[in-house]
Amino acid sequence: MCVESRAAALAPFPAGSNDLLQPIRDGVITAGHVHAELGELVAGTRPGRQSPEQITLYKSVGVAVQDAAAAGLAIAAARRHRAGQEITL
Repeated sequence: MCVESRAAALAPFPAGSNDLLQPIRDGVITAGHVHAELGELVAGTRPGRQSPEQITLYKSVGVAVQDAAAAGLAIAAARRHRAGQEITL
């Protein structure tokens, strides 16, 4: 699992992400399931997926600059692979 910020995502209620805090509270997952922050993946200090079979879950918690960076990377990859369709708003 990748988050924008461990501190923000795992902060106590009501600030943190209930999508993560509730399963942690219920013992379904642990904070250790958060593999990396988005910045760590981009900087290369933490590895991303090691195989296509691995699933990546990205939990955004409202760090706007990282949302913009993630969107920019997704758009650049789509353009490189000629995937999707661009529209003008």
